[in-house]
Amino acid sequence: MQHTDGTHTTRDGSPQDARQIRALWAEMARGWAAGDAALFAANFTQDCDFTTVRGDKPPGRAGIEAGHDALFKGPYAGTVLDARVVAIRHLGPDLATVEAESTVSTPDGEPLTTTHALAVVERTAEHPWLIRAFHNMIPARRAGAADADDVKEPTADGATARPKLRHLAIVARDPEKLAEFYTSVFAMELFHRDPDGSCFLSDGYLSLALIKHQLDGDTPVGMNHFGFHIADTAATSEALTAAGTPEPAERFTDRPFAEYRAMDPEGNWFDLSEHGFGGPRPPSGTDDRA
Repeated sequence: MQHTDGTHTTRDGSPQDARQIRALWAEMARGWAAGDAALFAANFTQDCDFTTVRGDKPPGRAGIEAGHDALFKGPYAGTVLDARVVAIRHLGPDLATVEAESTVSTPDGEPLTTTHALAVVERTAEHPWLIRAFHNMIPARRAGAADADDVKEPTADGATARPKLRHLAIVARDPEKLAEFYTSVFAMELFHRDPDGSCFLSDGYLSLALIKHQLDGDTPVGMNHFGFHIADTAATSEALTAAGTPEPAERFTDRPFAEYRAMDPEGNWFDLSEHGFGGPRPPSGTDDRA
């Protein structure tokens, strides 16, 4: 069944069920606009299995509220969430899956990032419907069966393939102008903006972060760091410490997409990520850099 708002529902869900399920995403958008993390999190069950685009898993409703409170007071302060339910599939009278798309924009309507989510909603005694599980993802923008950043290639002895250089970061005075240069000249794709103006691009294989230079900071303009997509953080950490470099440190940042920061023997920074650096997927079968 297709509703007047474009939402599709299948099996035995009633129009009232569809309205109540869509209302969950409307309430999330309302909580986001108000900077009210408790209102945002109230749409999830107490023990909701929530996964962010970076692979983080906050513990239930309390973790969702705490994480979004930090976002609303920090990098996403004053932003607006446009949440759209795309499809609802009823698995039974009290259980359904939901596909939804969300765009975060600045107050003047400039899109910062778009995500796609697959959720499981459940009819509960606490509320007609609540979100039981929620997995947020950055959608692919190019055709292709698999993202090269997500593929762990086997070697002859069964181990995963060697780490791949997949990320470069430049501190820029004007990230938007530089992003326009790389998109127009080299056909790179802009797939994410930070609220401070930092831009993230990809050629389908390697992500390029153009980080906004802060006038009151000590970080110089120019090349800042690079990043490896790895299969096993623990094994890589062991190899780094065996080579005499410091153990990788967890990155406490809201920027996508790497989990750890390390350095080589001369102090050059690089990131380590098991889940990849985001961006559009490459065309199938064209990864000649593997």
